Amino acid sequence: MRELTKCLKAVANERRLKIIQNLERYEPLTVSDIAARIGLSLKSTSKHVQKLVDCDLVERTQKSLEVWCRLNHKHYILRSLLSHLH
Repeated sequence: MRELTKCLKAVANERRLKIIQNLERYEPLTVSDIAARIGLSLKSTSKHVQKLVDCDLVERTQKSLEVWCRLNHKHYILRSLLSHLH
């Protein structure tokens, strides 16, 4: 129940939903690419991405100085959410 609550709180944010939508269309993306696409600062975008990583909706990979993000398509909440975003 805690995991569900945490994930629902994470996706109950318009900016995080925009991150998910952009990753669905263009993944993988760097955090800086995401920031540019949604019009937020790098610092703010990183915090939003971290919330999505914390509940396992997004996976992050560090490659040299860049942090790449992609959706965790195995997550049951994400699969359900994506079907409703279309």
